Amino acid sequence: MSMRRTDRVSKGSRSLSQPHPPRSSSIFDPDQTMMDISEVIFSNDSRDVQYAPAGSICEILNLYQTNPGRNGIGSWTREHTTGIWGQAKVPESGQYALLVRNIKCSNEHREFEIDSIVVQSDHIKSFLARVMDGYPGITMSRKRVQFSKPFEPFVHRWEMLSEARDNESNAQAKAHVDLLYGVLAAELSDVITNKQNLVLAGVITFDMLWTIFEPGQIALSTVDNCNRAFRLEKGWSGSGFEIDTVYIDYNGHGFGYRKHSLSIPTFEDTKPIMSLPVIPFVFHNDKDTLRKSLTLRGKLWYQHKGHHHKHYEGLALTSYGDQEIRYKINSRVIIDTEAYLEFHSDESPISLEAISDSPADKDFLIATPILRGYSLKDRKWLEFFIDGVTDIVWNSRPFKSLILPGGEAKDLKDLVLAFASSQSKNSDISDNLLKGRGRNVIVLLHGPPGVGKTLTAECVAEVMQVPLYVQNAGALGTTAASIEKSLSVVLRIVPKWGAVLLLGEADIFTQEHNPSDPKERELYHAFLPLLEYFEGVLFLASNRVEVIGPTLESRIDVAIHYPRLDSESRRHIWTRLLGKSDRKAFSEGEIFNLGDCDLNGREIRDVLNTARVLARYRDTKLSYKHVLTALQLSTRPVSRMIIES
Repeated sequence: MSMRRTDRVSKGSRSLSQPHPPRSSSIFDPDQTMMDISEVIFSNDSRDVQYAPAGSICEILNLYQTNPGRNGIGSWTREHTTGIWGQAKVPESGQYALLVRNIKCSNEHREFEIDSIVVQSDHIKSFLARVMDGYPGITMSRKRVQFSKPFEPFVHRWEMLSEARDNESNAQAKAHVDLLYGVLAAELSDVITNKQNLVLAGVITFDMLWTIFEPGQIALSTVDNCNRAFRLEKGWSGSGFEIDTVYIDYNGHGFGYRKHSLSIPTFEDTKPIMSLPVIPFVFHNDKDTLRKSLTLRGKLWYQHKGHHHKHYEGLALTSYGDQEIRYKINSRVIIDTEAYLEFHSDESPISLEAISDSPADKDFLIATPILRGYSLKDRKWLEFFIDGVTDIVWNSRPFKSLILPGGEAKDLKDLVLAFASSQSKNSDISDNLLKGRGRNVIVLLHGPPGVGKTLTAECVAEVMQVPLYVQNAGALGTTAASIEKSLSVVLRIVPKWGAVLLLGEADIFTQEHNPSDPKERELYHAFLPLLEYFEGVLFLASNRVEVIGPTLESRIDVAIHYPRLDSESRRHIWTRLLGKSDRKAFSEGEIFNLGDCDLNGREIRDVLNTARVLARYRDTKLSYKHVLTALQLSTRPVSRMIIES
């Protein structure tokens, strides 16, 4: 049907009389916007006019913008002359399928250009309800539906609109749809053709970016070297092309949508779509494979709600002020978003728009790959990527080779494990053993540094297959208030995770304090809740024990004293830390000589690490010479006889 712009009304209606002056009150259509205010009834004799049903006349009524009135609001008139007093009446204008609003054009070749289109035809609204299904912000159930320039929804769904028009079987509906199509084709022809040509070549210009980013669709980007999918909310030109998106996140209590901003910097000429920092998913070269992998990753991420003890290797993130700090870690971790947000002071609460139903595949596609928790070795609250998370491979062998002091090492190991295993949640021994006292087992480990105190706690946790949470007493604070605050965290999260707690530098318990010193007494009593209320296995490690106070003595279940390492113990440590593969490169005599070096276990480990770095740099296997070089560079004095050997 040819497009016809008309100013007539339906048959039987009288011609418009000269308008009356505006009255003090007017009748407004509740569905109108502010720009519709002038399309009101200014004549009280409209009851004499018979109008066709709303939107039923298959024609277009053109309206033209007038100059703003005293209130600063412009109006729309049927006349071309700007500023004329001749507003269109709502009952009259409401008859037409479409209202096309025109404004003065800055182009010298055209007097007017289209500003907006108002859809009033039920046929067109029903048609667009199908074409625009799922497009954010469009509701076709309203009496009058307005689309404004540059008509993004029609540009984004032009192919769907054209196909649906061709397939429209109802003749009357087709006639109404053709009206809209004719207006849009004339208005958008250059934009549509330009977009199609660019997309066909796989490129885009900056000023045409808005044509390929459809709201509600999926956008792809790389964030922290990780492929991410987001749902596009809107795109707009700012300092670059700014894109508002959402993704699925977890705040420790529930799942929901979280806002995220992306940006494409300005560029000249054309740019390949696949090289953009943000790519519409539909234009990706391998979107099917990518959709599958991102959805599977989202499902795996979803399984880590709550708290989990895992191994992690890879990039980890934290923040300090406005700065993002990155770590490369290889550690056992606790994944626990709730604890992370509660105890990581630099992180603000996560605001989410809740999901009404359980997450579906479309939600897993845009799920964040980030998990939040605590690195046990690094003792930091961090963000982890799901791709670096693996199950823990437990190893009980270190406990079997652990050197404990005294001739009854096996009995001592069995006793430590017996107490530790009694803390199992399903153990009947626990209730009987701990009846009438705090639900904890306290093991005191005391002796000089580097003799195996920390290793003992590590081995027990490994055999029990639970996390080991290490905390130095000195790091808990220097005032009673700071200690109490720090301990409140420990007393909450360690039992929650079922972890073994190792409190290092616990001299506050093991050395005699001065009861007449109010500050020392205050600090001592600040630590007492740890003994009273902690639930689980607690290792207290101290470098010296002079006098054990009665408060601690009555609560200790096992006390192990570690003497300084002798030569035989050091040879055992060298052999164990070398491992089977590296041990083959060392003779018995070389191991014997190394045992004579007066080093503790921690120092032996550090020397070996230095020697391995040197061997890797020289691209050779670890050897005795590398160890001797590392010994010479160490801060501890080493026998010249050993070096010259």
